[in-house]
Amino acid sequence: MTPDVHGAPTGGDAFGAMLQDCWAGGGAGSGVRELLERDDGQLYHSDAGLYFTAADAWPDVDQELLRRVRGTVLDIGCGGGRTMAELQGRGHEVLGVDPSPGAVRLCGERGLRAVEATAGDLGAVDGDFDTLVMTGNGLGFLESREQAPRVLKELARVARPGAALLGTTFDPARLTAPSETEYRARNVAAGRLPGQWRIRVRYANLATDWFRYAFLSPDDLAELTAGSPWRIEEIHSGDFHYLAHLVLD
Repeated sequence: MTPDVHGAPTGGDAFGAMLQDCWAGGGAGSGVRELLERDDGQLYHSDAGLYFTAADAWPDVDQELLRRVRGTVLDIGCGGGRTMAELQGRGHEVLGVDPSPGAVRLCGERGLRAVEATAGDLGAVDGDFDTLVMTGNGLGFLESREQAPRVLKELARVARPGAALLGTTFDPARLTAPSETEYRARNVAAGRLPGQWRIRVRYANLATDWFRYAFLSPDDLAELTAGSPWRIEEIHSGDFHYLAHLVLD
C-alpha cells in the first residue's frame, strides 16, 4: 500500500520510488497509489498498477497505438516499461527514455533498455527510429507553446524520414468540474494552453520538482505542430482519449 503522504515532502524521485514499490508489490495488483498535485491545490489519485497492466486491459487508444507501431521504437516517457515490454515481446527493438532514474533502473531490472532523458533533450540518444510512442497521455510532454517546438525538433532528430509519432491525450474541455473550468480560464487569460498544468508527483515523503504537462484538444495539437517537422496524419478518437498519428516529412 502507498505510505502516508501527509506533511511537507522532500524533493526526490517520487515517481521512480512509486514504480519500484508497485513492481515489488506485484505490479498491477500491488495497491500502490499515485498522487498528482496541481499548483492550484487539486490532488489526483490513481492506481499505480496501471503502469504495469497487460495490453488487453489498456485503454482503446493505447491498443490502437500498438497496431500502428512499425520497426524500431523509441518510447518517450517509458515509466516502468509497460509499453516497452509489450513491444519487445512482439519482436520490436525498443529504447525507452524517462527523466526518472528510478524508472530507468526498474526498466533495466526487467531486461528493458532505457536511459535518463527528457522529450526536449534526448541527450546522447541517436538513431533513425521508425516509430516514436508517447502513451498514457504522453503528448503532455509537449508542455507548452514555448516548449513544443523544441520537443518536436528533438524528436525529429532521432527519427527517420517518414517515421511515425504516435501519442495519446484528451481534450481538457471534457473535464467539467468547476475547478477544471476555472483553471482553464486562468490559463487562457494568461496566454497559456487551456490544458497546460503545473504539477508534481508525490509519494511517501518525496515529491518531484514541479513540471509542466499539457492536455491537448485536436485544435491545440494542430497549433503546436504547425510549422514543425511533423504533420498530423490522423486523429483516432477513443472512448475518452484520442490517438494522434503524426508523420515526419
